Amino acid sequence: MATAKQEKDADLQTPRGVDHAVDESDDADGDFVNLQKTLSQKRRAAKENSDGRLQRVFPFPFLPNIRPLTSSESASCVALENAAFPHPDHRASPEKASSPFNVLTDASFQFDYRLATCPELSLGIFCTVIPAQAKGWDIETLATAKPVETDRPDKALSVLLAHIVSTRCHGDTVSDRDMDYPKDWRTRGGRAAEVGHQEAGRTVALHSLAVSPKLQGCGLGKMIMKSYLQQMSNSGLADRVALICQDYLVSYYERFGFKHVGESKAQFGGGGWHDMVRDPLSLHPVAHPASQDPRRSVTH
Repeated sequence: MATAKQEKDADLQTPRGVDHAVDESDDADGDFVNLQKTLSQKRRAAKENSDGRLQRVFPFPFLPNIRPLTSSESASCVALENAAFPHPDHRASPEKASSPFNVLTDASFQFDYRLATCPELSLGIFCTVIPAQAKGWDIETLATAKPVETDRPDKALSVLLAHIVSTRCHGDTVSDRDMDYPKDWRTRGGRAAEVGHQEAGRTVALHSLAVSPKLQGCGLGKMIMKSYLQQMSNSGLADRVALICQDYLVSYYERFGFKHVGESKAQFGGGGWHDMVRDPLSLHPVAHPASQDPRRSVTH
């Protein structure tokens, strides 16, 4: 595909309506083929770079397992998000507490709530780690990882590397009310609340896309986002996916078909967010050669 600049240059060089005695279609076809080869080489180089980084990070074969999260993995979600979010105001907890313990507790409650209430709206990338073969390998979620199977002889663990956690809401964009959660959710007995997950909502409010800092730039953000959008499209649970992000991530989400619809009214974490919406959900993600995860692929 020709770039906008190439098309503009061609227009300047070739007056419209002028017939040519020489057919230059072969040259045009050659330019197109060369462009496609260049794009293919860039994609291949990006994949090789990602694979090389993965091999450096893992002392064992990387065999990703992509599946919905469970409430038992709340602690791993907190550990992953704390590592991926260097700015505390951008983490899962909108409440400001007086001590790190309280902040951690509230964040844990948020993940407990979302994973217990609507686990079908979550997704995680895991890898199986056998401690005896890890060779001193460590990652932020290793300490909170759960056994793959009870009483398995090699004591293999299912380690979380990236996650997406969401709820559903009624509006087309994400609001502060959607970002919150009912503090009495454990005792509400299933009664609807004014904040948090709305079972009848047709918009997926994507609260968190987090990738371990040790694995950013390896393509895991792209892997989990494409899988998640396909999962939501196939499920029929919603009509669109919406999120809020900082301005430097707007172009990143546009690669997946999200549209920037302006500055968000949400004041979560001090505000300064931008509304992104992928609507309709059935649209295919926008292809973007050699795209990589940003340094912090996270949003709330």
